[in-house]
Amino acid sequence: NLASVTRLDYKPVAGVLAGGSFYCGRADQGLVADSVPVTLWEGHLKAEYRGAELRALYAEGRIGNADTVNSAQGFTNAARTSVGSKLFGGYVEGAFDVLTLTHDGKGQSLSLFVRYERYDTQAQTPGAFAKNPANSRVEYTLGVTYKPMAQVAVKADQQWMQNQAKTGVNQFNVGIAYIF
Repeated sequence: NLASVTRLDYKPVAGVLAGGSFYCGRADQGLVADSVPVTLWEGHLKAEYRGAELRALYAEGRIGNADTVNSAQGFTNAARTSVGSKLFGGYVEGAFDVLTLTHDGKGQSLSLFVRYERYDTQAQTPGAFAKNPANSRVEYTLGVTYKPMAQVAVKADQQWMQNQAKTGVNQFNVGIAYIF
């Protein structure tokens, strides 16, 4: 199915980027009788100044005829499984590169960060389906990222996860990344 996406970014001053994007398409691909229109939009912001960084993003999506998709997938209300007809999510993250304080990082960075996330993949469900409260989530993350060079990152963080079903499980993460 054909789809379209548009993105606009604006840099009002050095170190600041704000923008958004919009997607419009269909997700049925001829597999179900009804059309399944999908629209997504998001807004984002990034600001950097002397080792400090702030990022924020909010996204929202709507899926038309989600009840048709649920039926085609064999989803039932009893199991609280459903493709949501509306979903949303967003985060705000702040970080600070402590090596900028020494002025001799030599291409390295050591950033402490904190992030707040809120999302719900079933913000709305088709009329015949109930929401699963475990899909309405809030996460808090506290961590550190070390970059010995621009293409390599080592990251560790602690996440505290909550949801409306009160079944969130906290976790500790460690990751290594290489950009080539």
